[in-house]
Amino acid sequence: MNDLKKNLKDRLKQAGAYVVGVADPSVGYEHAQKGRHPLELWDRCRSVVVFAVACPPRANNIYLGPLAPWEGYRNIGPAPQYVLSDEYAMTRLSILFLSSIAMKGMALLSSKGFDVSFLTPQLKLSAYEAGLGVYGRSGLIIHPVLGNRMNLGAIMTDAALEPDLRLEGFKPCENCDLCIKACPAGALDPVKKYPDSYSQERCTAKRTEIVNRGLYCHSCFAACPVGKLGEEELLSTSEVKGIL
Repeated sequence: MNDLKKNLKDRLKQAGAYVVGVADPSVGYEHAQKGRHPLELWDRCRSVVVFAVACPPRANNIYLGPLAPWEGYRNIGPAPQYVLSDEYAMTRLSILFLSSIAMKGMALLSSKGFDVSFLTPQLKLSAYEAGLGVYGRSGLIIHPVLGNRMNLGAIMTDAALEPDLRLEGFKPCENCDLCIKACPAGALDPVKKYPDSYSQERCTAKRTEIVNRGLYCHSCFAACPVGKLGEEELLSTSEVKGIL
């Protein structure tokens, strides 16, 4: 199984993943949302393979609301006609790119006689359990190099791969409260730790208000200073090259 795990990780990285980890679905998922636990989704799951691709900051500001004129659109004629922003297009392509990487990993596992599932478990929790990063004060997963500027994908399989350990000793949020100050909903408690520090009710209410204006709140994402790659370096990673 060690050879299969190495081959799978190599295949996913060749396809564009920046980092790959494996989580054991029977360990550490006590706080999974109802219906998002790997074993609730597929009782034959033995491994959750999680991968991350680099995401440039501007690609996170995606459009979710109704078609309407705003600064994220470019007017293309005298009539009120608009096209989606480059950031929106990159985000949509990023989702397709994640699916492309997952399909390549699934194909490898299937060729070795193992089953896979197209269902997706809780991604942030899976990334944490697979050692891809730690929870930041905002609840976002933070990687030592990418920071929170990554998109996550996962594959569930009945192959019993050796799980990776949680990332220990990485404490990026010590002495930093930028995301707390940036949150327009006041949804982050400055004293408690995630998940107790996060108010989903406040966050959801403000995000709904912002979405109704045709925007997407990513203040905590944008405020986080963690990560060793700048935007130009993120744009040059294999994810963007793969998209192009």
